[in-house]
Amino acid sequence: MLLPFTGLRVNTFCHIHGPTWLTWIDADTTETNDNDPPKLKVPNAGVCHKNGDTSPCTNCEDEGEFTTKYDDERDIPLAKTWNNFNKGGHYDFTTQELGLRKLCKSYFKVTRDDIGNEMIAGDGISEGTVNKWLKQIAVDAQIGLERGLTDDARFDEKVPDVYPHDMRGTFIMQLIRNNMQRTKLIKYTGHDHVSSLEDYEERVADETDAREFLDHI
Repeated sequence: MLLPFTGLRVNTFCHIHGPTWLTWIDADTTETNDNDPPKLKVPNAGVCHKNGDTSPCTNCEDEGEFTTKYDDERDIPLAKTWNNFNKGGHYDFTTQELGLRKLCKSYFKVTRDDIGNEMIAGDGISEGTVNKWLKQIAVDAQIGLERGLTDDARFDEKVPDVYPHDMRGTFIMQLIRNNMQRTKLIKYTGHDHVSSLEDYEERVADETDAREFLDHI
């Protein structure tokens, strides 16, 4: 759930560190810190905590520390609800509870003194593992008809042709559907320029056109 509702690039996702990236001040609080929603604070660079120590992992060894693609430090609020545009007419949506905050709070060690996982799977995961987990979720969700199927040696049969970066696209398109201003949107996505949004905007426009057509035929 973190991938499609934070829009992280997969390498960044693999480096999430609960005690320093999540903004809960008190591990016993439920939803907010100082009346602000809890956030995922992505640093532009910092200590690589993978593998249970502070030495750089194989992805970080060239720089000697964790770095993001465009030095894109950003704060991403953890959503409490989301607007489901797959229910209703072409301009309608249904607001649904998300549960992301509760899941993060129960899974991660959100402060230095808290109990939980400092990183995903305890000491971080590889991009290949994220890819495999996502494909398994796609198999369970039976989304192959929408995305098509592909071969993957880690599975006994063809699997949906989805990748972690597709979840980033999901996040971006959801912000576009909700009419977020482009210059504000890239502050949450970590893009270097608003022109990077054009492909996603075209997809949302095509999606809306299709719904309008079905409403009028």
